[in-house]
Amino acid sequence: MNRYTHAQSANHELRRALDLDAEVFEAGLTAALDLSGVTDARVVVDLGAGTGTGSRLLRERFPEAEVIAVDNDPEMLGLLESHGFTSVAADLDQGFPHISEQPVDLVWAASSLHHVTEPAQLLSEIRNALAPRGTLVVVELATLPTFLSAPEHAALEQRCHEAAEAQGWNQYEDWTNTLEDAGFTVTKTAQSTRAPVTAAARENAQHWLARLLRLENLAAEDRAVLTHLVGTSTEDLVLEPRANRIIWVCTAAE
Repeated sequence: MNRYTHAQSANHELRRALDLDAEVFEAGLTAALDLSGVTDARVVVDLGAGTGTGSRLLRERFPEAEVIAVDNDPEMLGLLESHGFTSVAADLDQGFPHISEQPVDLVWAASSLHHVTEPAQLLSEIRNALAPRGTLVVVELATLPTFLSAPEHAALEQRCHEAAEAQGWNQYEDWTNTLEDAGFTVTKTAQSTRAPVTAAARENAQHWLARLLRLENLAAEDRAVLTHLVGTSTEDLVLEPRANRIIWVCTAAE
C-alpha cells in the first residue's frame, strides 16, 4: 500500500468512526443540545465539524438558522459542502474565524476544543462574536466509550482504557476556569448514555477494540485476549454500549 492509498484508507476509517459514534450515541448528543436551553437561533456554528455530526443535529433543531461548519481538513470541508452546509476553512489555533456579519447565537464545540493549542484566546474571541444572549456548548468525552459487558471482558476494557490514558488519549483540562476567565457563566453537567445493541453499535465496538489493540503499553496477556476478541464476531460478545460525556453550557456573563 503506497502512502496515498494508506492516507485514503486512514481518512475513510476516521470518517466511519466519527459517523458510527454519532449514530450509536446520538441520544447523548441530542440531550447535550437540550441542555443548552437554546430554542431559537439565526446563526449557528459547528466548531471542528468533522463529518458533520453536529451540523446535522443543529440543522434539524434549527431549520431556519444558517448553520456554518468550521474545520481545517479540506476533505472534511468537501464532505460538509456536499451535504449542503456552509463551510469555513479555519485553523482554530489562529483564533475564531470571521463567520458572519450577524452575531452568532450558538457555538457547538463537541470533542474539538482539546485540539486547540491556545484555547483561552479562542474562547475569548467566541465570547466576543456571540449575540448578547448567545450560548457556547462544549462537549468532551469523560472517558472512552465502553462496550463489553461480561465481567472479565469489562475488566479487560477498563485496563485498556487505563493504558490509553497513560499514552495521552482523550486528554483535556477541566474547561470550567478557562471558560469563566473568557467571560462566560458556566454550567457543567456529567452525562451517561446507554445505547441499544444495534448493527452500528456492534461495528462501533469492533472499531474501538481494534483501536485499543494498537496501544503499545498493553500487558502481553491483555493483548492476547484483546486480539482474540477483535477476531471474534461481535454477535458472540455481550455488549452494553455506553458513553460518558461532560457538557459545559456557557452564556455571556453579565
